[in-house]
Amino acid sequence: MTGGDLYKHQLMEYAQDLARAYGELRRSQAEFLATLVALLEMKAPAIRGHARRVAFWSLRLNDVLDRPLDPGALRAAALVHDVGKLGLPDRLIQAWVARREDDRRLIRLHPEMGASLLEHVSAFSDWIPWVRHHHERWDGTGYPAGLTANEIPLGARIICLANAFDYRMNDYGSDPAHTVSGTIAWIERLSGGIFDPDLVRAFVRMPVEALWVNRLWIEGEAEGEA
Repeated sequence: MTGGDLYKHQLMEYAQDLARAYGELRRSQAEFLATLVALLEMKAPAIRGHARRVAFWSLRLNDVLDRPLDPGALRAAALVHDVGKLGLPDRLIQAWVARREDDRRLIRLHPEMGASLLEHVSAFSDWIPWVRHHHERWDGTGYPAGLTANEIPLGARIICLANAFDYRMNDYGSDPAHTVSGTIAWIERLSGGIFDPDLVRAFVRMPVEALWVNRLWIEGEAEGEA
């Protein structure tokens, strides 16, 4: 083996070692996020599956938009969008929806608390703002920063819509669960208020009824969809 060939061989081995190390790091990060979701669901069994469904609808909406966001990053952010609730009193986590004003003030802390927790992992820095701002509203009446329109990161706007759809469909709010058509009509009414109008138009173009009926997010859970 010539010097040049040896150099190329060593470089290839180095690249393969880096690829293996990167793969192990990605797996470790995914396991960390899955652990956070599992812990939250242990504390609030009634919302089991919510994080995965929000990830599912976020990814489908991203697809309709021709994937402006990295699917892996969006899935990660959507999975842990509520992780800040781990810092709330257990009674609030278990109830999930606040009824009293003082409890609502506490609940509103969870996006910032979640972002603060995730900031301990530098690899998450690109998508942490999507977690921090997923309760902002297009018209500026959301929290924590009162951002308006395109000031809100796109990932946060997508998760906001996906999160609201799943809440409405699964009886997490003060009203009973709704039909797909009723929920879509509700989202359309709030276009330009809570939701980004462009995202609403994209969402209603999806075969939402078919996706809901077939529960395709279950396949995503089994396959570890990214």
